[in-house]
Amino acid sequence: METFDLSRLTDFDFEAVCKDLLEEELGMRLELFAAGADGGVDLRHLSSAGESLIVQCKHWHRSGRAKLIEQIENTEAAKVAKLKPQRYILATSVSLTKGAKDKLFETLKPHVKTPSDIYGKEEIDALLRKHYHIVRRHLRLWLTSASVLNALLAKNVVTRSQALAQDLDSTLRTYAVNPSYEKSLELLEGKHVCVVAGIPGIGKTTLSQVLSAHYMAMGYELVEISEDSDEANHLWNDELDQIYYYDDFLGQTTFDEKLGKNEDSRLLSLMKRVSKSPNKRFILTTREYILAQARQRYERLDRHSFDMYTCVIDLADYTYQARASILYNHVYNSALPQIVKQSFADARVYHPIIRHRNFNPRIIAVTLAESELLSGDRESLASDIIANLEDPHRVWDHIVRNQLGETDVKLLKLILSFMSDIRLDDLQELWMECGESLRDLRSALGVLDGTMLKSVHEYGAVHVGFHNPSVRDYLVNYVQSDMGEVISLISLIKRYEQLEALWLVFPAPGGGPMAETYRKRREQIERVACTVFHAEPVNLRPPRGKDYVRRSWLCMEMGLDLDSEIIRELALDAAADADTVLNASGSTDLHALLQTLARHKTPRAEEVLFDCISWAVEWIMGDLSDWNLIEEAEDFLREIEHYDPGVEVAEALQRLDSVRDDYAEAAFDDWAQTHRDPVTSGSEMKEVIEYYQANDSTAPFDMSEYDAVLQRLDEFDAEHQTPFVPPGKQNVGLTWNAAREVESMMQTLRESSD
Repeated sequence: METFDLSRLTDFDFEAVCKDLLEEELGMRLELFAAGADGGVDLRHLSSAGESLIVQCKHWHRSGRAKLIEQIENTEAAKVAKLKPQRYILATSVSLTKGAKDKLFETLKPHVKTPSDIYGKEEIDALLRKHYHIVRRHLRLWLTSASVLNALLAKNVVTRSQALAQDLDSTLRTYAVNPSYEKSLELLEGKHVCVVAGIPGIGKTTLSQVLSAHYMAMGYELVEISEDSDEANHLWNDELDQIYYYDDFLGQTTFDEKLGKNEDSRLLSLMKRVSKSPNKRFILTTREYILAQARQRYERLDRHSFDMYTCVIDLADYTYQARASILYNHVYNSALPQIVKQSFADARVYHPIIRHRNFNPRIIAVTLAESELLSGDRESLASDIIANLEDPHRVWDHIVRNQLGETDVKLLKLILSFMSDIRLDDLQELWMECGESLRDLRSALGVLDGTMLKSVHEYGAVHVGFHNPSVRDYLVNYVQSDMGEVISLISLIKRYEQLEALWLVFPAPGGGPMAETYRKRREQIERVACTVFHAEPVNLRPPRGKDYVRRSWLCMEMGLDLDSEIIRELALDAAADADTVLNASGSTDLHALLQTLARHKTPRAEEVLFDCISWAVEWIMGDLSDWNLIEEAEDFLREIEHYDPGVEVAEALQRLDSVRDDYAEAAFDDWAQTHRDPVTSGSEMKEVIEYYQANDSTAPFDMSEYDAVLQRLDEFDAEHQTPFVPPGKQNVGLTWNAAREVESMMQTLRESSD
C-alpha cells in the first residue's frame, strides 16, 4: 500500500497539500490567509448562508503525538471555542491512534462533528492514494513517495545511482518549482534533448536531478555520463526507456579542450540519435559562458542550433515567490536554532535577500551551511547572506583563511588533485604517503564533511569529493594565485590521475597562466611523472582502468610544453608498444595521441607515429558489428588520414564502404519483411536511410520499397512511444496570490514551535 513521507514537506507545503486534498474531498474552495496571527485558522470556507468551516493544519511530525495533544488541549481548543465555527477540521502529519483521536475529539467538540474530521497521517495517506493527481501536482511529495523511491532504488541505474538517490533526497527538500522546470520538461518531451545553461550556482544541477528523477519515476533507466558521449553509446539499449544525464559536459571552471578530439561530432551525433528515439531523453548542463566559448572553438557546435535545445536558467525565472520558497525551504530544513529560523519571518530580514540583484540558490545554501559549521553568534547570518551575494568568493574564503586548520586545507588540496571523487580507502593510503596520520584525516573529514566535502557510499565503498562545484572553483583560484600553493599541490602527487588533473585544471599549453610556474619546477614535475606514469589506477568515481593511450598523450603534451626530453621519452616508450594502441579504450584519446605525435617532428616520434597508425587501423576495424561503430570508424579514419604517408588508411576506408553497404542491405531487407520484430532498431534504420540520402550515394537496396519501410518505421515509433503524463502542469506548485503566499510562508517560521 502506497505511503508518503510527509516529513520531507515544509509547514507551508503541508498546508498546500491539505488545501488541495480537502478542496477535492469536500467539493468546496478553501481560503488561505496572509501573514499575521492565524487565531487557529489555516484554511477557511464561508458558505452563502454565512456558515463557516475552519481547517487547522499541524505539521508536527518531529514533535509527535503527545506534544500535539498537549498543544490542542492547552492552546488551540480555546481559539476554536472563541471562533465558534459550524465545523472544524484538524489535519496533522502525526500518526494518530484511536485513543489519541478520541481524546482530541472530546477536546474539540462540538465544533469537530465526528472523529472522522480529525485527519492523522493515515487518513492523509489514504486521501493521497484516492486523489493521486494531487500527489503529482506537488513535486516534492510525488518524487519522495514510497513507490517512486522504491522504483528509483530498484531500477537498474547506471553509474552513480546511490549517490543520485542521496542527492535527490536533499535536493527535493529545498527545491522550489519555477518556470525553468516546465520549459525543460517541454523541451525533453518535444525535442528529447535539453541543454540546461546558466551562471554558476543558479540551480542547473538541481533542476537536472529533479528532471532525471521525474523520468526515473516513470520507468526510465538513468545513464549518467561522466567522461564523453561514448559512454552513452556503449550503454544504449533500444528496448529500454533511458535518460542520459551529462552534468557540466564542457567543464566546471573554464573551457579549455574539455571535449576530446572529435568529441564535438560524437556529441552532436548522440543528440541527433536521441532526438529521433521516442524512448530516450538527454539532459546536459553547462555554464552559459562556457557554452559560448565552446561554440567559438568548435565549428560543428557553432553550426548546430543549440538554441532550440537550450533552457537558460535566468534570474527572471526566480520570481519573488520562487525566491522566497527557496529561502524558506533552506531555512526550514537547516539545523539552525529555532530563534534564528524565526528571525527570517521578519520582512526586513528576508526582503533584501529575495530582492537582491545577484540572488543565487547555492550562495543561500552554502552560507547557511557555513553558519551551521561555525559555532558562536549567528545574529549576522542574514547580513552574511547579503555580503556573500555581493561577493561569492567570500563564501569559502572566510572559512579557509579564518576557520580551517592547516591539515584541513591540505585535505582540500589533496581532493583537488583529482578530477572526481576518490574512494576513502585510497584517500587514507595517499594521506599517509603524504606524511599525515589517519587520526588527522578523521579529524579533517569531521570538520569538512557535509559542508565543503561530501561522502557517498557507492560501488561497495565510500567515496569522498567536493560538496558542490563552487568549492572546486574557489580552490582553483586559491591555489593558482599563490606560487607556494602550486608547489604544495605538486608535492601531493602520488598517482598518475593527480598528474593528469594538475595539467587539465591548471593548464600551461600555449604559454597559459601556469606555464612559467611549471618551467621553474620542471625537475620536480619530471621526477613526479617518472614515478606515477606506470602507477596502478586510483579507484575514482566512476572507476577507470590503466589507459596507456591517454597517459602517453598527456605526457607527450606535457613534455612538449615543458620542453622536457625525459617526459617525452616516457610517453614515446609507452606509445611504441603495440598493446598500448590495441587495448585503447576509445577513439578520442587515440586520435589525440596521433595528433600530438605528428606535432613532435623528431625521427623517433615519426617512427612511433607510423606504427601507431597501423595499430590504430587494426583496432578501429576490429569491431564493425553495428551502424554506430561503422560511422565511428569512418570519422576516426578521416581524422587520421592526413597523418598516414602510405595507403593503409585509404585502403581501410575502401573496406569500410563495402562493410557499410553489406550492413545497410541486410538492415533494409530485415525491415522490408513482414515479421514484426526486426533485428535492426528503428532509430538505426532511419540513420541508414538518411546516410544514403545525405551523401547522394547509390543505395545497396531496392528504393522502390522505401515508402513501405518508412511507414513501418512510423508504426514502430508509435508502438514504442512512452506515454507522458504531465505533472499537474496547470497547478504545479502553489496556486494563490504570490504576495500573500510569501508573507504566509515566512510567518510559519515565526509561529512554528515544532
